Amino acid sequence: MLNIRISFTVNLKKVGAGLLAGMIFFSHLVTPASALIVAVKPEKSVTVSLTYLTVTTTKTQAKMDLASPTVKYFDPQAVAFLTTYSQGWNRSQWLCLNKLWNSESHFNPKALNMSSHAFGIAQFLPTTWGNYKVAKTANAKLQIQYGLRYIQKRYGSLNDPTGACNAWNFHQRKGWY
Repeated sequence: MLNIRISFTVNLKKVGAGLLAGMIFFSHLVTPASALIVAVKPEKSVTVSLTYLTVTTTKTQAKMDLASPTVKYFDPQAVAFLTTYSQGWNRSQWLCLNKLWNSESHFNPKALNMSSHAFGIAQFLPTTWGNYKVAKTANAKLQIQYGLRYIQKRYGSLNDPTGACNAWNFHQRKGWY
C-alpha cells in the first residue's frame, strides 16, 4: 500500500500583494484616456506670421524642432523665431530682432556686403567672426546662435533679451549695430 501525503501552505501576504499588483495593472488598462489627460496642463501655443509662412508652436515643440536633423531645411527666419521663442524671448523682442535682421540681410545666410565684407544673417564683419572665435559659416542655425550671442553680449545680458530692441534702436540711429 502506497501512502502519499500532500502538504499545501498559502502565504497570504504574497497572495495579497500579487492580487493588489494585478488590480493596479488591470485598472490602468481600463482607465479612460480622458482621465489621464486631465492631469496634464496644456502648453500655451503662439502663432507668428513670417515673411514666407506662419508658424504656430509651443516652447516644447520649438525645442524639439530645433533638435531635429531636418532643421537645416527650415526657413532661416523660422529658425530664428523658434530659437528666440524656445529661449523665452517675448514677442516685442522678436519683432525688434526680425526688423534688425531683415534690414541687414533679409535672413539670407549667404548675404555678403561687398564694401565691408560683412557676411551672413547678422552681417558679421570678418573681424567679428575672429573676435568671437567662431568659424565663418553659411549654416543658418549656427549664424543665428552666433548673432544672438553677439546681440546679448553687446546690447543686453544673457538672461535679459532686451538686447534685440537695444540693437534695433542703435541700428536705426547709426545704420549698423
